[in-house]
Amino acid sequence: MSTSNVNTPGVHAVPDIDLRSDRLRGPPSDVTSEDRTEEQQKQDAELANRLSQLIEDANERVIPLTKMIRQHIEGMEARPEDQRDQDELVNAVKPLLQQAEQILNETQGMVKGADPGNKVSGRAKRHAATHEATPEEQRLAEALSVMIENVQGTIEWARGKLDQWPKAKRDLGPLLDALGTPLTQIVSGVGLLLAGVLNLVSRILGGLGLGGLLKGIVAATGLDKIYKGLGLDKWLKLG
Repeated sequence: MSTSNVNTPGVHAVPDIDLRSDRLRGPPSDVTSEDRTEEQQKQDAELANRLSQLIEDANERVIPLTKMIRQHIEGMEARPEDQRDQDELVNAVKPLLQQAEQILNETQGMVKGADPGNKVSGRAKRHAATHEATPEEQRLAEALSVMIENVQGTIEWARGKLDQWPKAKRDLGPLLDALGTPLTQIVSGVGLLLAGVLNLVSRILGGLGLGGLLKGIVAATGLDKIYKGLGLDKWLKLG
């Protein structure tokens, strides 16, 4: 199942990615030679593939839940005012949010354990700055973009819709916040392991007019400060 083609109400599908496209190449750098050893390149590619599989699997399970969350809220909003039932909405949406959070928590734990011994994360700066993005990194960036677009996009969309229903907002608001927590941890985990991937994600989401979704997550995780300390803030363009 390709998660990039799932149609979620109110959310644009991430387009098919041309792996040869200049807009998906790594950040510009004065260093043009590949200074990783062949073994390091192999480790990085294997890690990117492991992370891609984890996130793609999570997307296949989470995106149908975000779609149902939107459908329930839209269905309630479409009813006449006197037929709207906030308790009914809470009972329908609450288990979906909880299921989605559980899936993302499981995924976050697996992302955290994807680089045993920190073999890759220790060279994050050089990894981002000395080579063009690989097909493995591009695959990971697309999967992560789909997750951010659908999960964070649904969180922000639902918050706006729930403003009209105070009780539902009070009951579901904390669950929306809870759903955002493992997502930010997943983005942070990927960003610390393979720093260049977030640049690709930024370009994909920016091309859809959704760059603000990643910008908020990066700020929430403190990755913007970490990247600034590594000297990577100049090429990570958000929003």
